[in-house]
Amino acid sequence: MIKISIFLTRRADLNHEEFVEYWQKHTALITSLPGGEVPVRRYVQLLPTDDEIPGIRTAAYDGVAEVWVDSVADAARWFTSDTYTTTVAADEENFLDRSQTRFLYATELAIFG
Repeated sequence: MIKISIFLTRRADLNHEEFVEYWQKHTALITSLPGGEVPVRRYVQLLPTDDEIPGIRTAAYDGVAEVWVDSVADAARWFTSDTYTTTVAADEENFLDRSQTRFLYATELAIFG
């Protein structure tokens, strides 16, 4: 299993609340796609809080999407599919600065919990 963390930055003309509101609409678009087309096992949205710890720098992202897939090949098939490029990526233009989006491909090593 591969976990992909996708670090998201909103478009400059949107405030954070507008970004979050549109991201929810975007998620509804993805879940409305025909079954079997999205090879995702799990999807989680991480939304930052206003919390700060003095002396510790926080990341400047508006959110993180966590996506679990069986393999990088499944992720590649999805992110290069016609559906993704013509529907999902096109809709991302409405709320993301896609030039700032970053992907981290990872496996989990559970230490405790």
